[in-house]
Amino acid sequence: MSAYEVLYARQFHEQLMVLPDSVYERVEHSVDVVADNPGLLRVYDSPYEAAVPPLDLRWYYVPHTHKVIYLEQDEQARQLRMLFLGDTREDPRHRFDRMDSVE
Repeated sequence: MSAYEVLYARQFHEQLMVLPDSVYERVEHSVDVVADNPGLLRVYDSPYEAAVPPLDLRWYYVPHTHKVIYLEQDEQARQLRMLFLGDTREDPRHRFDRMDSVE
């Protein structure tokens, strides 16, 4: 059993479903890793004012890919909510332009 329950936002799920199989598997493996080891997550601190996300986020780089998982961590409920799957090749000043607003 994982240390944290994992929830998927609609946008994250949609982004996940269009990935090539090899990248999909690496992202899913990374989700499992952070669910068991939330200490690996980093607080997202934007180096650009224009790239400030709409809420406090954590992030995790998916090894051997260009993908970055952006998520919310709820310590009290012991939940991780996967929100957005970014790409390291994106312009960092516009990183969250495509992120859905969070309910």
